[in-house]
Amino acid sequence: MHILFVCQHYWPEQFQTTEICEELVRRGHQVTALVGIPNYPTGIVPDEYADGKNREQEHNGVHIIRVEEVPRTPGVVGLAKNYFSYMRRADGKLKELTGGYDVIFAYQISPVLMAEPAMRAKKIFDAPVFLYCADIWPDAVKAMLPSKLNFLMPVVRRVSTGIYRGADVVATNSRAYIDCFEQVHGMKRSSCHYVPQYAEDSYLSMDLTAEPSDKARFMVMGNIGRLQYLRVLMDAVDVLKSRKDFELHIVGTGSSIGELEKFVAEHGLGTHVVFHGRRPFEEMPGFYRMADACVLTLHVPGAPWISSTLPSRLQGYMAAGKPVIAAIDGSAAEVIAESGCGASVPATDSASLSVLMADFIDHREKYANCGENGRAYFRANFMKNRYMDEIERLLEQTTERK
Repeated sequence: MHILFVCQHYWPEQFQTTEICEELVRRGHQVTALVGIPNYPTGIVPDEYADGKNREQEHNGVHIIRVEEVPRTPGVVGLAKNYFSYMRRADGKLKELTGGYDVIFAYQISPVLMAEPAMRAKKIFDAPVFLYCADIWPDAVKAMLPSKLNFLMPVVRRVSTGIYRGADVVATNSRAYIDCFEQVHGMKRSSCHYVPQYAEDSYLSMDLTAEPSDKARFMVMGNIGRLQYLRVLMDAVDVLKSRKDFELHIVGTGSSIGELEKFVAEHGLGTHVVFHGRRPFEEMPGFYRMADACVLTLHVPGAPWISSTLPSRLQGYMAAGKPVIAAIDGSAAEVIAESGCGASVPATDSASLSVLMADFIDHREKYANCGENGRAYFRANFMKNRYMDEIERLLEQTTERK
């Protein structure tokens, strides 16, 4: 197949898009990637891409065409400029491409606008569109949009619906998103497919058994933002603070870290909660060996679909062979139950989370098999080859719509 890949983010930025395109090339397909200028997440453009340099490249068999974009800056206005600039420049660049594509592959993270050029390419090149949705809109925007701008949501919804409906075949990383496509965007369920993203599998072969300790050590790893809704975990720790037989370790940082540090100080939780800050990837095995269980939380008020996603950190916890203690809804809760990798309570229920944590502290033997259950489920569902087989199959299926 000759594939036109459309996504704002690509190498040298750290996204799966690069591996996906390169694997398609290894499988014998021709891939042209229409992407933006690297500047995620800092907004700083590397010197090798400044001043119009390297706007067309060949990298590991992929033909890369880069369009100009306004670098990211903090705040809603700064992000909006970044989002719209890629869409407009990519739209304009399409007229210069040679065409001959069998299928357009739109890989949509946030924003949904990055998939709009794929719908325009569909008309220009008379090629069907396969869209992979990793962040569902309009729900995803609620996680970052100030409440005073909620009046924009109907417009965001209409734009999102128009883009999604333009795709011939859709795949997504969450079963709940398929419900959203059907119920919110009015799409046929038969055209939507559940294909969970693959995850880093290097932990599968590591012995990350927790080091002996007289305390149960809970671990949170990754971004600490609004979406993670860690206030529910802080409230649960507050309920348990009279106990001296557990600790909570937080590895990572993000927009909500200051709020958590303030909560810990105000509620006297300093002996229970340890903040480690952002740590390099190579240190993660050491932190996993500190953990008896990993904690997963996620919730965005008023955004039921994004709150029902399958967060990638769950896959990381499973690959590391750690029992998962969660306050979460939707796809993640289903996977935890299906795999037997741990236990979950509703996303906002801090009282039930405290009971679950206490049960783990007091009866760790009940959770002895959870780690290996998680690893087994990971091998069956979250490996790269399985993901790529399904993506390749759906791309070929999409070409039949031509």
